[in-house]
Amino acid sequence: MAWAKNGTPTTLGSAGDDMDITDLTAYKFNMFMSHTISSGAITINANIDNISTSSYALRENTDGTGETTKINQTTLEALLQTSSSDGFIIIYGINIDGEEKLIISNSVRNNTAGAGTAPNRREIVGKYTGSSQYTRIDFNNPGAGSYDTDSNLSALGTD
Repeated sequence: MAWAKNGTPTTLGSAGDDMDITDLTAYKFNMFMSHTISSGAITINANIDNISTSSYALRENTDGTGETTKINQTTLEALLQTSSSDGFIIIYGINIDGEEKLIISNSVRNNTAGAGTAPNRREIVGKYTGSSQYTRIDFNNPGAGSYDTDSNLSALGTD
């Protein structure tokens, strides 16, 4: 089982609120990686196949403060950045035809600069209830800030 580049990576040439990979091969296993540079408060909402109906359920933990369960969600909220900062996300997804899609997401953002402040983290396990294999991933920002220039999204896949 060897990982291969999946789809066309996206790197922003200017600030924006959307990073998508629209040409994914329907591999059974996928890894999505994103480096976000934010200009202000952003949220990274991940959508599979650009579906924004109540098709997502998740459990999340932010900075070890306790678990939250969210059901009937319209997106997978992968990362919150409350101020201008760098963030890094890795999402693992299983994409078996005819089954719900399970997702593990780990993210970190730098928080305040310097060794006196620890970075922020978020762990999520979730599912997308669609049964067809997905071929697209969208990272959208509904927040007041933007993904800044050079923010990027890329994917790997394998069967």
